[in-house]
Amino acid sequence: MPDEHKRARQRGKNLERKVAKDVYGVVCGRSKAVNVNGKWIQIDCQQPPDVVNEWASFECKSRKNLPNWFRRGMGQAVHNAPDGHCSFMVVYDREERCYYIVSRFEQWLELHEK
Repeated sequence: MPDEHKRARQRGKNLERKVAKDVYGVVCGRSKAVNVNGKWIQIDCQQPPDVVNEWASFECKSRKNLPNWFRRGMGQAVHNAPDGHCSFMVVYDREERCYYIVSRFEQWLELHEK
């Protein structure tokens, strides 16, 4: 079991590094301030986000399995999108009374390229 936990932590760290590189950001770790492209960003919280760039923060999660409803919903969004359109899935959380928008990371990057 300890080896499995160690591998899972390493997968998480690898994901953080990948996301930081792709969004031109930095991995925060336990830092209270990070330097992003010459600009210092203060992080005033007990548990900092995994990655920050100049305008966004990211919490990175790596899962072996996602719920089937999630996979089916994203598959439907991608399949039904007309050619040349971005595909998004909108999920409403009744308990929190808020909406979440989900897209594929690669597509999101295309929309936010520098």
